[in-house]
Amino acid sequence: MISEEEQLHDAIEDLAARPAPPTSIDASDAITRGRRIVRHRRIAQAATGIAAGAAAVVLAAAVVLAAAVLPTHGANPHGTTVQQAATSTPTPPRPTGPGSDPLTLSGTFGWLPANAANAGYSLHDNQIQAVARGSVSNSPSSNTPLIWLTIYPKGTTPTLGTFAGGAAQLRLDAPDVNGHTAYWMTDSPSDPTNGDDTYLRWQSADGQWGELHGYYLATSSVTAEMMRVAAGVDFAQHSVPLPLWISGLPSSTETLEADLNRPSLSGTGPWDLDLTLTVGGAVVGITVAPTGSGGTSTGASTNTASPEQACKTAGGLTACVVVNASSGLPSTLSGGAPEILKHINLLGTDPANWTTAVLRD
Repeated sequence: MISEEEQLHDAIEDLAARPAPPTSIDASDAITRGRRIVRHRRIAQAATGIAAGAAAVVLAAAVVLAAAVLPTHGANPHGTTVQQAATSTPTPPRPTGPGSDPLTLSGTFGWLPANAANAGYSLHDNQIQAVARGSVSNSPSSNTPLIWLTIYPKGTTPTLGTFAGGAAQLRLDAPDVNGHTAYWMTDSPSDPTNGDDTYLRWQSADGQWGELHGYYLATSSVTAEMMRVAAGVDFAQHSVPLPLWISGLPSSTETLEADLNRPSLSGTGPWDLDLTLTVGGAVVGITVAPTGSGGTSTGASTNTASPEQACKTAGGLTACVVVNASSGLPSTLSGGAPEILKHINLLGTDPANWTTAVLRD
């Protein structure tokens, strides 16, 4: 079995071997690889050592990737400083009702360009973002078009700092978006696209700030398209329907990470879902994807069931569970992954049947 250190080493070597595009390498692929490696490390660690081990891997991966790729998409991306009315960025509120949705965010896309028309969602470090993605190509020379949407909390005003490469961030006024202030963030006062690594910030009608980060868009009208995307963003709480619901887990269960990827990042299907939960003293990884698409990426074999890993198929979907240490689970889940799998209800391939009441009592 390949160790997590070897996986990280291989991923870094793969990055180093790729030809450099005009502004950067494929940051989407690099970030995704890093997140999956960290997720697998978290799952593999014993419950008592999980926090320290994961933190070390995150720090090491961040140092390596920062030198080679675009900035990661987090609560304070691009090295900017942020003025906040509150002491910290709050976790987006979960919806009320019979269940909670780990992907509840404060802004969603409207119009999207044809080359980045697939809207997905990502929860990391207590921040949820929407991401518009183009079709994933297996060619090393092809870079997937991406547009990341960040909605800053009300009362938070993002300011300028430096880009990951050290260049100062400059404000370049943009046309108003829906009649409200907007500006480009660039390192060149003559290039609003920032060398095709394009950032646009603007205010909503109530003064809340949004930010778009687009790259590999490969179009001559990047600025016009980014303006149109911004104009269509809905600054409102939105819970994303997911293809499963889970009941009977402890009330203390929390979602550490969640990714609804469109199209699939780990296979050939139209989408895949990754969830990382804390359940008692254990970290539990859950993946769901259309059966046969290759999107179940926890590392579990669909032919293997053990306290650490198990999979099942229903309604055209395959779900896999991996547990870091079954001894960290409460007694009601002492059977480990197979027992947790019993609490997962799959809703089929039609998104019309999916639910926002994901984590239920």
